[in-house]
Amino acid sequence: MSLKRSAQKNHLESEYERYRAQAETARNDDHYQKAARYYQQCVDTLEELAELESNDKLRNERLELARNLNAAAEQLRDGQPLQDTASTQTGADNSSGQPGNGATGGTQSTHGEPDEETDPTSFLEEPPDMDFSDVGGMTDLKETLKDQVIDPLERPELYEQYDLGIVNGALLHGPPGTGKTYITKALAGELGYNFIEAQASDITSSLVGEAADNMEELFTVARDNQPCLLFLDEIDAIAAERDGGGNKTMSESQMITQFLTEMSDIKGEDVVVVSATNLPDSLDGAAWRRFDERVEVPPPDATARAAVLRVHLRDRPVVTEEINWDEIKTATDGYSSSDLEIIASKAARSALKQARDEDGIVPISQTHLETAVEETESSLDAWNE
Repeated sequence: MSLKRSAQKNHLESEYERYRAQAETARNDDHYQKAARYYQQCVDTLEELAELESNDKLRNERLELARNLNAAAEQLRDGQPLQDTASTQTGADNSSGQPGNGATGGTQSTHGEPDEETDPTSFLEEPPDMDFSDVGGMTDLKETLKDQVIDPLERPELYEQYDLGIVNGALLHGPPGTGKTYITKALAGELGYNFIEAQASDITSSLVGEAADNMEELFTVARDNQPCLLFLDEIDAIAAERDGGGNKTMSESQMITQFLTEMSDIKGEDVVVVSATNLPDSLDGAAWRRFDERVEVPPPDATARAAVLRVHLRDRPVVTEEINWDEIKTATDGYSSSDLEIIASKAARSALKQARDEDGIVPISQTHLETAVEETESSLDAWNE
């Protein structure tokens, strides 16, 4: 295989893995339309990979996986959740595109609960190799986080003089796809903190006491690895409003109580808990009050949209001076950060197809971007309905 062909395969495999992870996350969050879009991106990428395969067996395996994922995307577009059997039929794979076992290619079940007990330390990462310079746009949000979270942590003595403690909890809220997870990981990198990321599905359980134990163990890992930023996504699924109607299970009630206890206990520790939600109004009042700062993460404005696209294009062949950014800003009005990532990838794949035909590098052009915008629906349209 030529170096050029090998590089193309490596790029596409990386794209596929990223889309697949995003699809699984969206599906576990019950964001079916968003998951369907990412699965469709997987299908397109797998079909391109199949074209590059010289091995007939691998080519057929990639195409079979593409067909299964396309069926999954169709089911999700119809608003139907993937059941255990349907998920397994998606033919999960490893990085080489060969089928693996189960929907996520690991030992994880289709509902996010591991087949074997998960070691909570497996969620721990070293400080991320990224910071705010890797975040396109979001200028106001970054300044807010610097002012309300970073500065108090870096100068605690000054804040103590004004009887203002350091921030141990911050809540990010806003529509899906606006970059809450991404900005949180950049925040951990900016601080140089160890990083733990957990979804609601990593914590919740139908077994009495188990969810509370999972919550306690995550906070224990965070305290044992200070300084640490613990990111709890989908906090509304972890600490939903207690209406007094008796609708919560014993496990859910214990989990919320444990969360509240842990948030109180980390005061004075070098641990920051950042949580994200698309539904701030559904959050339990006591949980809401545990967050020292509550920061809205709105959809990107025109300047931010261009900046996000530039970030996703910077490692790809593109002559940025030849792009009419004012037109791109207008065309992408109403798109989320995750939508813009898809647009950049679609434009890159379109240019790659031309490069293969012409046997040479073809820079991503204005036409590639405009076509990608036309082919990508805004995820915020459904959210605003």
